[in-house]
Amino acid sequence: MRYESLIRRAWRTGDFRVRGLADDLVPEAGLSREELRRKVRREMEDIIAREAGDAPGCLCAHREGSMKLAPFVKFREEKFGAVLFETRSEKVYTLSPTGAAVVRAIISGADARTLVARLQENYEDKTGKMADEALAFLAHLKDQGLVTE
Repeated sequence: MRYESLIRRAWRTGDFRVRGLADDLVPEAGLSREELRRKVRREMEDIIAREAGDAPGCLCAHREGSMKLAPFVKFREEKFGAVLFETRSEKVYTLSPTGAAVVRAIISGADARTLVARLQENYEDKTGKMADEALAFLAHLKDQGLVTE
């Protein structure tokens, strides 16, 4: 099993143990099995550290009407905006800065009513279309199974 396959398998199954896989591993050029184990462990620890920011949303009590990212959906901010990654299907959704703001509001516990108010506090709405566009985007996220109530 190659390193990339191991990472994909671990991500898909949630089983991040390398023990018991030693016979299946094919070391990359110049890496011993132990070096490969350390590389996989470092990468998994980096993933855990990056996603620790999701913990407050996952650990707080769920209020009726509040929204959250669906299980297996990860959010990561990027220079261009953000990405949503659905880990089971391995689909990646690229978000603009405005889309990222909508998802940040969802992660922080906004419901459909307060979502628009939060956006209007932070962004100027020159055209008056922000509320409709934000709610349409939210409906699309729900249709894709990325957000739950």
